[in-house]
Amino acid sequence: MIAQLRASAAWRQLIFESDLERKCLLVLLSQIAVVNIWDQPPQITYRNEGGKPTFHTFDFLVTLEDGKRIAIAVKPDGLVERNGFDREFALIKTQTPKQFADDALLVTDSSFSAAEVRNAELLHMFRQGEDAEADAAVQQILRGMNCETSLGQVVAAAGLQGRAFRSGFKAIFDGIVLTDLSLPVTEASMLSMPEAR
Repeated sequence: MIAQLRASAAWRQLIFESDLERKCLLVLLSQIAVVNIWDQPPQITYRNEGGKPTFHTFDFLVTLEDGKRIAIAVKPDGLVERNGFDREFALIKTQTPKQFADDALLVTDSSFSAAEVRNAELLHMFRQGEDAEADAAVQQILRGMNCETSLGQVVAAAGLQGRAFRSGFKAIFDGIVLTDLSLPVTEASMLSMPEAR
């Protein structure tokens, strides 16, 4: 996947090895607090339940804007249940060196909803085409909002159809306006200014 992260002006390639990792990566890229993602970082050593030194490679190492680093392991729910990986992960988490990561997180199919994945997929697609004119027009309308307004009303006011929808969609994930992200973002989504909540 090609993506632009806040830690660098250049677009770069990020590697994933499964559809679940792809979904996780898209959701991570949609989070405003995420500034960098290291895909397939170096392996760490830990002692398993039998006390034997073992290696683990996290799928992603995420850096947040506050500097905190989170190591992420992505596993399907079925594999976690079948192999008891949650117990193994508890050992990995407690033995992950602090110089490597501040915390470790196990991500499974149930870690995010279909709506979160859909929104993240659309956001990733919309971010690949810059449209400064539409972004400026939509942001001017959003700054003038004095009550909850639907994304469709913003699109209509801008008069730029799909271009305005894409810009409004990106503005939500840039933190310019708020909406309920547990639902798919559509023209019916109600937007409010951050200070209004």
